[in-house]
Amino acid sequence: MSPTADVNFAYLNRLSCNTEVQLQLLTPIQQIRLRTRLIGIDPHNGVILALGYDKQWQAAKLLITQGQNVVVRIINSEDPEANILAFRSQIKAVLSSSGRWLVVKYPNQLQSVTLRQHARIPIFVEASLHNPSQDSYDALPISSGFLQDISVKGGGYIGIGVNSLTLEQRCYLQVKTKQEQPLQAVPIIIKNIQTPSDDSAEYQYGFTIEDNDAKVKSFLQQVILSHLFQEPSS
Repeated sequence: MSPTADVNFAYLNRLSCNTEVQLQLLTPIQQIRLRTRLIGIDPHNGVILALGYDKQWQAAKLLITQGQNVVVRIINSEDPEANILAFRSQIKAVLSSSGRWLVVKYPNQLQSVTLRQHARIPIFVEASLHNPSQDSYDALPISSGFLQDISVKGGGYIGIGVNSLTLEQRCYLQVKTKQEQPLQAVPIIIKNIQTPSDDSAEYQYGFTIEDNDAKVKSFLQQVILSHLFQEPSS
């Protein structure tokens, strides 16, 4: 096991109770996402989660069974670096006698992302640019493309060039995460523009994110989690 993997598993083992967890049930027809919280970690044995009560959990009740394939993503919002851990696993047991608990097999592999303030994370997520409209943004995009990288402070967008876009101009970046989730959008400021190279017709736009910390964190979590689970590790 690599030193990085050792650090990730050590981090997982010391996560505190009530840490936010998103559970994804993998089925041939659809991928169901449920919100829950961490009850505890039994190192090398299992990850214990709370069974939910809301309508999403009720609708998925028949799928929450031993052996069901799942993806677990844990968001430690209490950590200053906003660490996100993700892994594939299976449901090991559903316990109701000692508490409403769901036990997931302890992972063999972990994916980890740290949202440090200045660290840019390579990414590929469908996105578009929009003109401002009062306090929001116009529905029709002025450019379609994708996010190339992202950080707490800004990122890089590649897409169709817009003649009207200039440096220091404000516009909105809208990101398409999953089809069953709403589109995420934040106001940005264009900081640099690179024209297409000989083998490409797409422009590159560097930007900073213009929003408060809470909204930025929520936006980044949605974008990066979406990217992590486009092709989960086996």
